[in-house]
Amino acid sequence: MKRIRLGHHYYYAVAPEELASRNLRGKNVVIEGIVEDKPLVEFLPMELPSWRTTFKIHGIRIDFAGSPCIGKGERVRVYGRFLGDAIIATAVETDKAIFTTEE
Repeated sequence: MKRIRLGHHYYYAVAPEELASRNLRGKNVVIEGIVEDKPLVEFLPMELPSWRTTFKIHGIRIDFAGSPCIGKGERVRVYGRFLGDAIIATAVETDKAIFTTEE
């Protein structure tokens, strides 16, 4: 499996079908794909105001603690930790920018 470095971490480059067939739960992964629906961007006005963006790639839910400038139909690369049913993203890369979140 190919490893890609982003920041201080390494991520396994995987195809979406590998997530279901391999034991990758809890591992850092990177997948590419097309944003399926309009991303849901939520403002969370709690103690520390923040943003959360949720969208899907290949039927896999992606949660990102931020508000990346992406839309339906856009090709993205997502870096994050695979939880079994979703990926908690640490970075979202588009053709024009890389959006990261604090870890």
